[in-house]
Amino acid sequence: MKIISTLITVLAIAAAAGWLYVESDPGNAIPSQSLSLPIPEFLGAEAMARPVEDAQAPIQHPFLAPAGINSMHNDAAQSDAYSWAGPLGKSMQVSSRQFHRITANCVAQTWDSKGRMIGTCVSPFGVILVARDSETLEPLATQVITRWLPVGQKFSGGVYFHLDNQGRVLLATNDLAIQLWRLQVSGDKHEWVLDESFDVSILLNSTRRQKHHIIDVIPDWQGNYWLITRAGIVATVDRDGSGGHAITLGEHRAEGIDNALAVGENGVFIVSDHAMYAFDRNARGEVKQIWREKYERGSAAKPGTMGWGSGTTPTLVGNDYVAITDNADGQVNVMVYAQPRRDQGQQVCKQPVFPAGRGTSENSMAVVGNGLIVENNFGYSGPRNVPQSQPGLARVNIFAQDKGCELAWENLDVTSPSAVPKVSLANGLIYVYTRDEANPDDLHAWYFTALDVRTGKVVFKQLTGVGWKFNNHGGSISIASDGSAYVGVMGGVIKLRDGP
Repeated sequence: MKIISTLITVLAIAAAAGWLYVESDPGNAIPSQSLSLPIPEFLGAEAMARPVEDAQAPIQHPFLAPAGINSMHNDAAQSDAYSWAGPLGKSMQVSSRQFHRITANCVAQTWDSKGRMIGTCVSPFGVILVARDSETLEPLATQVITRWLPVGQKFSGGVYFHLDNQGRVLLATNDLAIQLWRLQVSGDKHEWVLDESFDVSILLNSTRRQKHHIIDVIPDWQGNYWLITRAGIVATVDRDGSGGHAITLGEHRAEGIDNALAVGENGVFIVSDHAMYAFDRNARGEVKQIWREKYERGSAAKPGTMGWGSGTTPTLVGNDYVAITDNADGQVNVMVYAQPRRDQGQQVCKQPVFPAGRGTSENSMAVVGNGLIVENNFGYSGPRNVPQSQPGLARVNIFAQDKGCELAWENLDVTSPSAVPKVSLANGLIYVYTRDEANPDDLHAWYFTALDVRTGKVVFKQLTGVGWKFNNHGGSISIASDGSAYVGVMGGVIKLRDGP
């Protein structure tokens, strides 16, 4: 994916907040703007659950919490697929809770074994780890992870996190440490406690001494940690923190990284702004490149992208394939590669999607059996601008036995400016976060939207609220095992569930 593009310009938001949202009050619902004319709250009809029968359950990582709830993209494969059902659009109930008086994009939500919601919120002054009551959305414990003023800067320092197999939050800070946080509970008191911390500053500076921004850290199949930085450093650290090795990407020039990494049984998969990579550790615990494949990065960055190159986090399709989108001029392409190294090259297929000159993807794709759901984010320009993004959602199917791929369907009516699409394999629905084409162009009205995974047709839309604080700005939709859906937005968190 991409969880968030260039973060908020804090001073502009603070200046505007005084008259736009005087009533803002953390602890209350996110305030929705009043309208001179009514708009529909619900469009479409209640869905009928149709499970995806040929879809495999996401592969369980041995060192992470159960697949589906261990990270923003659900699992180490970054599949964005749930084996359980989400909302069907029946008499939907919508609630919300603010987190910060000015703004705080609560970008990712998941759950621990006790059902408590675990997430990160990006406020004007840093990244905050939050435990919540899943029913009321009330914060139970907060912990500042990284203090920094994100004016015009790309995210780093704990925005991505994962739950390990002990229920601890795994993340990396801008203080250059891998950290594991445990939620300690005593009676009604909840508190975040730092369980382990491994300093990686010496390791990162061994490749290049500079200001480092760590994007993500995940254990591999043996429990050793892998981390990546925006400057293109890839590092591995022993599971006990005792040793490590780091390299810098780039054959002839430095390569940057704007996306998270994916991990599977066949290795660690990373996309830079020039190429797709697969890595492993050698017998000495060093970073070992398995393969590298260049992709078309185009002549420039496209509107709606964070950088010049692929905008997608690598997505693993079982143990066979890994997929990204490129940044080619003209039409953007879904690129599918074989995970294991092959003598004939890694590329399995290349499928163009979306209209030429009006397509790009800045979010991770979702996996449906042998299919990939890809979203168009071309033209998205930030949380306070009413999005003028181009419409587009598509499904690309991969043929068996490496026989290529096909465009199964393409919906060029739905506009989901920046939300990470999620799929429920149990009811056959894709969930995105949209504006409605029937509404005025200058209206910030936002809808939780479900589409049929087989046809790409819209099934229902539920209004969440009106105003820029209801823009999710690249955050992730999350589906709880009880069928409730959560959307992290600029004002806090929204909860949606089916009614009686």
